[in-house]
Amino acid sequence: MFTASPSRPDAVGRRGMVATSQPLAAMAGIRALEAGGNAVDAALAAAGVLAVTEPNQCGPGGDLFAIVARDGDEPAALNASGRAPADPGDALPELFGPRSVTVPGCVGGWRALAERFSRHGIERALEPAVALARGGFVLPPKARNCWMADWPDLSGDAAEQFRLTVPFANPEIALALEHAAAGTFYSGPVAQAIASVSWLDESDLAAHAHDWVEPLRFAYGGSTLLELPPNGQGAIAGWALESLASPEPADQVRALADAYERGYASIGGDTAYVCTADGDGMGVSLIQSIFYGFGSQVLVSGFGFMLQNRGSGFVLTDGHPNRFAPAKRPFHTIIPAALLDGGGRWSTVFGVTGGQYQPQGHVQVVVNMLDHGLGPQAALDAPRYRLQDDGMVTVESPLAGLLDMFDRPASVLDDEIGYGNGHVIVRDGDGVLRGGSEPRRDGVPLGC
Repeated sequence: MFTASPSRPDAVGRRGMVATSQPLAAMAGIRALEAGGNAVDAALAAAGVLAVTEPNQCGPGGDLFAIVARDGDEPAALNASGRAPADPGDALPELFGPRSVTVPGCVGGWRALAERFSRHGIERALEPAVALARGGFVLPPKARNCWMADWPDLSGDAAEQFRLTVPFANPEIALALEHAAAGTFYSGPVAQAIASVSWLDESDLAAHAHDWVEPLRFAYGGSTLLELPPNGQGAIAGWALESLASPEPADQVRALADAYERGYASIGGDTAYVCTADGDGMGVSLIQSIFYGFGSQVLVSGFGFMLQNRGSGFVLTDGHPNRFAPAKRPFHTIIPAALLDGGGRWSTVFGVTGGQYQPQGHVQVVVNMLDHGLGPQAALDAPRYRLQDDGMVTVESPLAGLLDMFDRPASVLDDEIGYGNGHVIVRDGDGVLRGGSEPRRDGVPLGC
């Protein structure tokens, strides 16, 4: 439940910072930094642990997007999302099941980041995740609640695989992570196993490729917001901020409603996010997801992970940019973000998970920091609103006094899951790092 209790302080660091939703993942990232790794090493270590400890949110069967900002270089943006099968025949995508699956791009994304930026390499980055998968771990309370809310939708082998025990171990996913480290995930036994339970062919997996793309830039409050271009929805957050009449919540909702209408006409769940920074001028914003809770509900037998259901993001409307087609990427909800200051130096890496909610989370966090002067933790602790799919607005209870300000139906709804899962790292002009982590989850920001 959201609380209006005083905000906890920002985490502070000089040599590095990690903020994410799972304490074990944050610890893995900090240990990578303390061992001489950079922000990408830390992000990959944390991402690997999240794949093991939050399998209902993310994993080798999902996709990944990232932004890497480094002093002296132009920001790099990675689209590691997968495609529909190249030869689906007459089959059409479904919400869950084998035909909801697209090629999982997460592992390719991990490897791409490691090859371009890492000091220590992908194998070392995934060692903490492999050890936890085999040795077991205990879930913190909010992650356990999310897991148990998603688990009843599973059946058969998938339900048995993810029946929660104390501690919980998953040695099968350790095998998948070892294939990821070895570069054999998209061929051989893992590819065969994925193809055997989905409409994908082994050739679809062998053909998977990531894209380094130019991030979109949006001016706001003397800063520049970086978002990934389509097939993601990051432009919606940027359009809303650029058109914002004032920082008031009612104006935010109006701007977002217009931006969603524009975006869903022209652009084309459950997610895990981590941001990291090091003391040498690198910041990483990384998000990975299998979409719905436990994704497609399809288990890759022998390898302990679920496949994403991103294929359900396609539409079947003729002429629509997101119309289903063979070997096409679907519209995506996951969006990492960063802010550059007036001199073009990165000042913030952040993200807010939550499916279609994510642009709203970005707008609220940016307004909280740039307009209201809040630090990273206070910006996340602030009560939130949500523009629902039906056009009405819900607010957390501390905002109950604002209900009459909205030009649409509004009500109070306290729901920890429904208002996103955000993490922020801010860097000041002296290089001091300050971090915040989502109070509606179990995460922590850790500095060193």
